[in-house]
Amino acid sequence: MVDDNKIPEVKPSDVLDSVLKMSDDDIMPWEDVTLPSLGLYYDSKVPGGVVKVKAMGLAADKVLATQRLAQNGKSIDYLFKKCVKLPDGFDAKNLLVGDRVFLLYYLRGITHGNMYEYVAKCTNEECGKENIKSYDLNNLVPTIKRADSENIGTEPFKVVLPHMSKVAKADFWVKVRFMRGYDLESMFNNRNVNKRLKGIETLDETIEDHLNMLIVNAMGSEDRNKIRTLIGKLHSTDTAVIREFLRVNSPGIDTSVEIECEFCSNLMKMELPITESFFRPTFARVNRE
Repeated sequence: MVDDNKIPEVKPSDVLDSVLKMSDDDIMPWEDVTLPSLGLYYDSKVPGGVVKVKAMGLAADKVLATQRLAQNGKSIDYLFKKCVKLPDGFDAKNLLVGDRVFLLYYLRGITHGNMYEYVAKCTNEECGKENIKSYDLNNLVPTIKRADSENIGTEPFKVVLPHMSKVAKADFWVKVRFMRGYDLESMFNNRNVNKRLKGIETLDETIEDHLNMLIVNAMGSEDRNKIRTLIGKLHSTDTAVIREFLRVNSPGIDTSVEIECEFCSNLMKMELPITESFFRPTFARVNRE
C-alpha cells in the first residue's frame, strides 16, 4: 500500500543541480535603498537617491582580499561595482562621502547581520588595553541625516566668514560643496606621497587640502590661485565655520559611539571603525553564545 502523504525523497544531487541553475540575482537578489542625499546633488542622475544593492559574495571577498587594492584605497570602489547598481554612466567616486559610508554599513548589515563586533583600544595612556565591543547597526537608522535643500539651497552653498567680514567691513563669503569619493582618493594619494618623503619633515596639509577641494568660489571668483591665496589667509574662526557648516549639513549617518573601557572605566568617544573584520561575520561572538 502506497502512502500518498509521504514526502518524496530529495536527492542531494538534485538540490545541487537546482541551485546551480539559479541565476546570481535569484541567490543574492537586488533591493532598493534610498541614499541620505536623496540624489539631490547628482544633477538628476540618481532620481530620488534610489540605488540597488545586494549582499556581498565571493567576488566582493576577492576584492577585499586583494592587498594591492586595499593599499591604494580602491577596494571600496571595486566593492561598490560588485554590490551597488548605480545609473548608467554614474561613477561611485562621485557619490557624497556620507552616501558612501551609509552604503558600506548597509552592505555589511544585509550580508553579515546587524551585530558588528570591533576592537577599541583604550585612550587612557595608563591602560591602553583593547576592548572587544559589539554594536547593533540598527541603531544607525535614527541617525540618518537626509538632504535638506529647502533650508540650505543648492550646491555650492554660500557661507559667510565672520572674521574676514570684519576685516573687509562687508559680508565676505565663499561657496563650498560637499566632499565626494574622488576627494578621498586624492587625499589618500597625497598622504602616500608625503610618506615617501623620507628624511623630510613636512607639516600636515590635510586641512588646507580639504578646504582647497571644497571651496569653489570666493566672492564670485572661481580663480583657483585666488582661492588658494585666500585660504592661506583665513582666520581659524572662519575655517571652523566652514567645517561646521559641512558637518551639520552633509547627508549621511552618525557613526560616533561612546564606550566605556572594561578595564579602567575610561569613557571614550570614537567613530565606529571600518576594518577588515567589518566585512566578515562575527564568528567570535557566535561561538561564545
